[in-house]
Amino acid sequence: MNKDRIYIAIGFCLAAHFLFFIMGMFAKILADTHHVAEIVFYRNLLAFVPLFLYIHFKKKTHLYKTNKPRLVLFRAVVGAISLMITYSALFLLPMSYATMLFFGSTVLTPVLAFFILKEHVGIHRWSAVAIGMCGVYIIAQPSGDISLWGLALGLTAAVTHAAMFTTLRSLKTESPITISFWFFLAGIIIPAFFMPFVANLPVPSEIWMFVIVAASGGIAQICLANSYKYAPASLVTPFAYSGLIWSILADIVIWQFPLDFVSIIIGTALLFAAQIYIIYREYLNKKQANHEQ
Repeated sequence: MNKDRIYIAIGFCLAAHFLFFIMGMFAKILADTHHVAEIVFYRNLLAFVPLFLYIHFKKKTHLYKTNKPRLVLFRAVVGAISLMITYSALFLLPMSYATMLFFGSTVLTPVLAFFILKEHVGIHRWSAVAIGMCGVYIIAQPSGDISLWGLALGLTAAVTHAAMFTTLRSLKTESPITISFWFFLAGIIIPAFFMPFVANLPVPSEIWMFVIVAASGGIAQICLANSYKYAPASLVTPFAYSGLIWSILADIVIWQFPLDFVSIIIGTALLFAAQIYIIYREYLNKKQANHEQ
């Protein structure tokens, strides 16, 4: 792989996590006046419509079908619920704390792969998981300034994110458009049940923020897919932590929240080290498997 493609991959990854930050920031702002179910509903509706029109006018109706309906449905339902949990955590917590808790999904994914997909997880990766969860514990230490309910939601969101990552491993043969279509549809139907009780019609001055939440989330997914297309996961994944920089800046500049930088640095360092080690072990395992072939 040439250097130009590596730089392109890194650029896509940085762009993806900046856009995820933008999505989270505006979702957090909108949560002041709108229920998270409402935000999730509009977010998915605004993403679903152009995707549906694309499939319809391009006459690619085969993209509605899947060979793994149960897994696609599971991923769609968990994804919709995960979005509501994620936005709730972002509303209740400083963005930087919520973002760091979400990163816990990177070390929880091997655990779920062990129990759900029956993948072999050796002592090295179990050790990395333990170290990563120590980092999460340091970040999530209760204090009077942090919502305990928010911490619980942040940790739950990390578990749901890991569940989605794990499920995607079994959906490699499915089209990303098919997976996205059913994800968006579930993300409309599930929060729709709450809409009669929580809906607060957006005023014209808020519509652009709903559009940004939908657009940034959708484009971020495309950027992330391209980053893994042009470079190995071991190279681009560490750049996901760039999202933490934007979250810290938002907490300081927009919300003026006093951060515990010692906990942030130590907890993030442990999480980062655990993720890098997991990636390194996967690299060694693949190298050994290729050598044996």
